[in-house]
Amino acid sequence: MSKHRKFYRACALILALSFVFCLLCGCNAEDDTERETSNKNKTTSQKNENSQNKPQGKVVALTYDDGPHNVRTKLIADELEKYGYHATFFVVGNRVDGKTYNGSAALKYVYEKGNEVAIHGYTHSVYYDECDDARYGRELSRTYDAIKEVVPDAKVRLMRPIGGRITEDRTSECDYSVIMWSVDSEDWKYKGRGENGELAEENINTIVENVMSQVKSGDIILMHDIYENTYEATKIILKRLHDEGYDVVSVSELLGSRAKAGTKYSRLPS
Repeated sequence: MSKHRKFYRACALILALSFVFCLLCGCNAEDDTERETSNKNKTTSQKNENSQNKPQGKVVALTYDDGPHNVRTKLIADELEKYGYHATFFVVGNRVDGKTYNGSAALKYVYEKGNEVAIHGYTHSVYYDECDDARYGRELSRTYDAIKEVVPDAKVRLMRPIGGRITEDRTSECDYSVIMWSVDSEDWKYKGRGENGELAEENINTIVENVMSQVKSGDIILMHDIYENTYEATKIILKRLHDEGYDVVSVSELLGSRAKAGTKYSRLPS
Protein backbone atom coordinates (compact mmCIF):
# COMPACT_ATOMS: atom_id res chain seq x y z
CA MET A 1 0.00 0.00 0.00
CA SER A 2 2.86 2.31 0.75
CA LYS A 3 4.14 1.96 -2.79
CA HIS A 4 0.67 2.64 -4.18
CA ARG A 5 0.31 5.79 -2.08
CA LYS A 6 3.67 7.05 -3.32
CA PHE A 7 2.63 6.31 -6.90
CA TYR A 8 -0.69 8.16 -6.51
CA ARG A 9 1.01 11.10 -4.85
CA ALA A 10 3.50 11.32 -7.71
CA CYS A 11 0.69 11.23 -10.27
CA ALA A 12 -1.23 13.89 -8.41
CA LEU A 13 1.85 16.10 -8.26
CA ILE A 14 2.47 15.66 -11.98
CA LEU A 15 -1.16 16.54 -12.76
CA ALA A 16 -1.01 19.61 -10.51
CA LEU A 17 2.20 20.81 -12.13
CA SER A 18 0.72 20.21 -15.58
CA PHE A 19 -2.36 22.24 -14.65
CA VAL A 20 -0.25 25.15 -13.37
CA PHE A 21 1.89 25.00 -16.52
CA CYS A 22 -1.21 25.18 -18.75
CA LEU A 23 -2.52 28.14 -16.80
CA LEU A 24 0.76 29.98 -17.21
CA CYS A 25 0.89 29.23 -20.91
CA GLY A 26 -2.68 30.40 -21.29
CA CYS A 27 -1.93 33.69 -19.56
CA ASN A 28 1.11 34.21 -21.73
CA ALA A 29 -0.95 33.41 -24.80
CA GLU A 30 -3.60 35.92 -23.70
CA ASP A 31 -0.90 38.50 -23.05
CA ASP A 32 0.58 37.82 -26.48
CA THR A 33 -2.87 38.11 -28.05
CA GLU A 34 -3.52 41.39 -26.25
CA ARG A 35 -0.17 42.75 -27.35
CA GLU A 36 -0.73 41.58 -30.92
CA THR A 37 -4.25 43.04 -30.98
CA SER A 38 -2.99 46.29 -29.45
CA ASN A 39 -0.24 46.52 -32.08
CA LYS A 40 -2.73 45.80 -34.84
CA ASN A 41 -5.06 48.48 -33.49
CA LYS A 42 -2.20 50.97 -33.35
CA THR A 43 -1.21 50.10 -36.92
CA THR A 44 -4.82 50.41 -38.09
CA SER A 45 -5.17 53.71 -36.25
CA GLN A 46 -1.99 55.02 -37.84
CA LYS A 47 -3.18 53.89 -41.27
CA ASN A 48 -6.54 55.60 -40.74
CA GLU A 49 -4.83 58.77 -39.55
CA ASN A 50 -2.48 58.75 -42.53
CA SER A 51 -5.35 58.10 -44.94
CA GLN A 52 -7.20 61.07 -43.52
CA ASN A 53 -4.19 63.22 -44.35
CA LYS A 54 -4.12 62.03 -47.96
CA PRO A 55 -6.79 63.42 -50.28
CA GLN A 56 -8.57 60.66 -52.14
CA GLY A 57 -9.37 60.84 -55.87
CA LYS A 58 -9.34 64.09 -57.85
CA VAL A 59 -9.04 67.04 -55.48
CA VAL A 60 -8.21 70.74 -55.74
CA ALA A 61 -8.00 73.63 -53.29
CA LEU A 62 -9.98 76.75 -54.14
CA THR A 63 -8.70 80.00 -52.63
CA TYR A 64 -10.01 83.56 -52.52
CA ASP A 65 -7.95 86.67 -51.80
CA ASP A 66 -8.66 90.29 -50.82
CA GLY A 67 -11.99 89.86 -48.97
CA PRO A 68 -14.09 89.48 -47.07
CA HIS A 69 -16.76 91.26 -49.11
CA ASN A 70 -20.01 91.91 -47.28
CA VAL A 71 -22.16 90.35 -50.03
CA ARG A 72 -20.10 88.30 -52.49
CA THR A 73 -18.08 86.36 -49.94
CA LYS A 74 -21.31 85.04 -48.41
CA LEU A 75 -22.73 84.16 -51.83
CA ILE A 76 -19.60 82.19 -52.68
CA ALA A 77 -19.86 80.32 -49.37
CA ASP A 78 -23.45 79.41 -50.24
CA GLU A 79 -22.36 78.01 -53.61
CA LEU A 80 -19.64 75.94 -51.98
CA GLU A 81 -22.13 74.56 -49.48
CA LYS A 82 -24.41 73.30 -52.27
CA TYR A 83 -21.76 70.72 -53.19
CA GLY A 84 -20.38 70.10 -49.72
CA TYR A 85 -17.17 71.88 -50.74
CA HIS A 86 -14.83 74.11 -48.72
CA ALA A 87 -12.37 76.85 -49.70
CA THR A 88 -9.70 78.99 -48.07
CA PHE A 89 -10.27 82.73 -47.76
CA PHE A 90 -7.07 84.79 -47.46
CA VAL A 91 -8.42 87.94 -45.84
CA VAL A 92 -7.29 91.54 -45.59
CA GLY A 93 -7.26 92.66 -41.97
CA ASN A 94 -8.66 96.15 -42.38
CA ARG A 95 -11.55 94.70 -44.37
CA VAL A 96 -12.36 92.51 -41.38
CA ASP A 97 -12.13 94.96 -38.50
CA GLY A 98 -13.97 97.86 -40.12
CA LYS A 99 -11.05 100.19 -40.87
CA THR A 100 -11.89 100.08 -44.60
CA TYR A 101 -15.32 98.48 -44.39
CA ASN A 102 -16.73 95.97 -41.97
CA GLY A 103 -16.50 92.49 -43.44
CA SER A 104 -16.62 90.77 -40.05
CA ALA A 105 -20.11 89.32 -40.64
CA ALA A 106 -18.95 87.77 -43.92
CA LEU A 107 -15.84 86.33 -42.28
CA LYS A 108 -17.90 84.75 -39.53
CA TYR A 109 -20.36 83.42 -42.12
CA VAL A 110 -17.77 81.58 -44.22
CA TYR A 111 -16.06 80.20 -41.13
CA GLU A 112 -19.32 78.83 -39.73
CA LYS A 113 -19.91 77.12 -43.10
CA GLY A 114 -16.73 75.12 -42.54
CA ASN A 115 -14.36 77.16 -44.70
CA GLU A 116 -10.81 78.07 -43.76
CA VAL A 117 -9.68 81.64 -43.03
CA ALA A 118 -6.08 82.69 -43.43
CA ILE A 119 -3.83 85.76 -43.56
CA HIS A 120 -3.27 87.88 -46.65
CA GLY A 121 -2.21 91.21 -45.18
CA TYR A 122 -3.61 94.06 -43.15
CA THR A 123 -3.60 96.88 -45.70
CA HIS A 124 -2.89 95.19 -49.05
CA SER A 125 -0.57 98.08 -49.79
CA VAL A 126 2.93 96.64 -49.28
CA TYR A 127 4.93 93.78 -50.74
CA TYR A 128 6.78 91.46 -48.39
CA ASP A 129 9.95 91.52 -50.45
CA GLU A 130 10.22 95.33 -50.13
CA CYS A 131 8.90 96.53 -46.75
CA ASP A 132 10.97 96.68 -43.56
CA ASP A 133 10.70 94.05 -40.84
CA ALA A 134 8.50 96.14 -38.56
CA ARG A 135 5.92 96.78 -41.27
CA TYR A 136 6.00 93.14 -42.37
CA GLY A 137 5.41 91.97 -38.81
CA ARG A 138 2.48 94.36 -38.32
CA GLU A 139 0.83 93.27 -41.56
CA LEU A 140 0.70 89.68 -40.35
CA SER A 141 0.03 90.19 -36.65
CA ARG A 142 -2.76 92.74 -37.11
CA THR A 143 -4.51 90.51 -39.62
CA TYR A 144 -4.22 87.57 -37.24
CA ASP A 145 -5.70 89.68 -34.43
CA ALA A 146 -8.56 90.86 -36.67
CA ILE A 147 -9.43 87.26 -37.58
CA LYS A 148 -9.30 86.01 -33.99
CA GLU A 149 -11.47 88.88 -32.80
CA VAL A 150 -14.29 87.68 -35.06
CA VAL A 151 -13.72 83.91 -34.98
CA PRO A 152 -11.69 83.11 -31.85
CA ASP A 153 -11.74 79.37 -32.50
CA ALA A 154 -10.21 79.62 -35.96
CA LYS A 155 -6.87 77.87 -36.43
CA VAL A 156 -4.86 80.30 -38.53
CA ARG A 157 -2.12 78.22 -40.14
CA LEU A 158 -1.60 79.83 -43.54
CA MET A 159 -0.62 83.11 -45.12
CA ARG A 160 -0.42 84.31 -48.69
CA PRO A 161 1.87 87.27 -49.43
CA ILE A 162 0.43 90.22 -51.33
CA GLY A 163 1.10 89.67 -55.02
CA GLY A 164 2.84 86.42 -54.11
CA ARG A 165 5.92 88.46 -53.26
CA ILE A 166 8.06 87.51 -50.25
CA THR A 167 11.76 86.98 -49.64
CA GLU A 168 13.15 83.48 -49.13
CA ASP A 169 14.41 84.45 -45.66
CA ARG A 170 10.98 85.61 -44.58
CA THR A 171 9.44 82.48 -46.01
CA SER A 172 11.76 80.16 -44.08
CA GLU A 173 11.28 82.13 -40.83
CA CYS A 174 7.50 82.49 -41.18
CA ASP A 175 5.23 81.13 -38.44
CA TYR A 176 2.77 80.04 -41.12
CA SER A 177 2.80 77.92 -44.24
CA VAL A 178 3.28 80.29 -47.19
CA ILE A 179 0.68 79.49 -49.85
CA MET A 180 1.06 80.40 -53.51
CA TRP A 181 -0.94 78.89 -56.41
CA SER A 182 -0.64 76.71 -59.49
CA VAL A 183 -3.76 77.90 -61.37
CA ASP A 184 -4.44 81.63 -61.76
CA SER A 185 -7.97 82.57 -62.81
CA GLU A 186 -6.75 86.14 -63.56
CA ASP A 187 -10.21 87.24 -62.49
CA TRP A 188 -8.95 90.68 -61.52
CA LYS A 189 -8.22 91.35 -65.20
CA TYR A 190 -11.79 90.46 -66.16
CA LYS A 191 -13.80 92.13 -63.41
CA GLY A 192 -15.38 94.72 -65.72
CA ARG A 193 -19.04 94.85 -66.72
CA GLY A 194 -20.53 95.38 -70.17
CA GLU A 195 -20.93 98.77 -71.84
CA ASN A 196 -24.48 99.17 -70.52
CA GLY A 197 -23.62 97.94 -67.04
CA GLU A 198 -24.85 94.40 -67.59
CA LEU A 199 -22.87 91.35 -66.57
CA ALA A 200 -19.97 90.81 -68.94
CA GLU A 201 -20.60 87.24 -70.02
CA GLU A 202 -17.43 87.14 -72.10
CA ASN A 203 -15.33 88.12 -69.09
CA ILE A 204 -17.03 85.53 -66.89
CA ASN A 205 -16.42 82.80 -69.45
CA THR A 206 -12.77 83.82 -69.74
CA ILE A 207 -12.32 83.43 -65.98
CA VAL A 208 -13.95 80.01 -66.14
CA GLU A 209 -11.76 78.82 -69.00
CA ASN A 210 -8.60 80.18 -67.34
CA VAL A 211 -9.31 77.70 -64.56
CA MET A 212 -10.87 74.73 -66.32
CA SER A 213 -8.42 74.63 -69.23
CA GLN A 214 -5.48 73.88 -66.94
CA VAL A 215 -6.81 72.47 -63.67
CA LYS A 216 -5.64 69.05 -62.49
CA SER A 217 -5.72 67.15 -59.25
CA GLY A 218 -3.57 68.70 -56.53
CA ASP A 219 -3.80 72.27 -57.84
CA ILE A 220 -4.30 75.40 -55.74
CA ILE A 221 -6.59 77.81 -57.61
CA LEU A 222 -6.35 81.58 -57.13
CA MET A 223 -9.47 83.78 -57.24
CA HIS A 224 -10.73 86.97 -55.55
CA ASP A 225 -14.07 87.12 -53.74
CA ILE A 226 -14.51 90.88 -54.05
CA TYR A 227 -15.58 90.85 -57.72
CA GLU A 228 -19.07 90.16 -59.02
CA ASN A 229 -17.74 88.39 -62.12
CA THR A 230 -15.75 86.09 -59.84
CA TYR A 231 -18.91 85.04 -58.05
CA GLU A 232 -20.67 84.34 -61.36
CA ALA A 233 -17.63 82.41 -62.61
CA THR A 234 -17.44 80.47 -59.33
CA LYS A 235 -20.94 79.09 -59.88
CA ILE A 236 -19.93 77.68 -63.27
CA ILE A 237 -16.52 76.43 -62.10
CA LEU A 238 -17.97 74.57 -59.11
CA LYS A 239 -20.54 72.81 -61.26
CA ARG A 240 -17.96 71.80 -63.84
CA LEU A 241 -15.53 70.56 -61.20
CA HIS A 242 -18.33 68.58 -59.61
CA ASP A 243 -19.40 67.10 -62.94
CA GLU A 244 -15.80 66.10 -63.68
CA GLY A 245 -15.51 64.26 -60.37
CA TYR A 246 -13.41 66.71 -58.39
CA ASP A 247 -13.59 67.33 -54.68
CA VAL A 248 -12.97 70.97 -53.70
CA VAL A 249 -11.28 71.48 -50.33
CA SER A 250 -9.44 74.06 -48.26
CA VAL A 251 -5.66 74.32 -48.53
CA SER A 252 -5.15 72.73 -45.12
CA GLU A 253 -7.39 69.84 -46.17
CA LEU A 254 -5.39 69.47 -49.39
CA LEU A 255 -1.96 69.52 -47.76
CA GLY A 256 -2.90 67.60 -44.60
CA SER A 257 0.08 66.67 -42.43
CA ARG A 258 2.48 67.83 -45.15
CA ALA A 259 1.85 71.49 -44.27
CA LYS A 260 4.77 72.98 -42.35
CA ALA A 261 5.40 76.51 -41.12
CA GLY A 262 8.15 78.29 -43.00
CA THR A 263 7.55 76.32 -46.18
CA LYS A 264 6.14 77.55 -49.48
CA TYR A 265 3.49 75.56 -51.37
CA SER A 266 2.07 76.14 -54.85
CA ARG A 267 0.18 72.85 -55.08
CA LEU A 268 -0.03 69.46 -53.39
CA PRO A 269 3.51 68.04 -53.24
CA SER A 270 3.91 64.82 -55.21
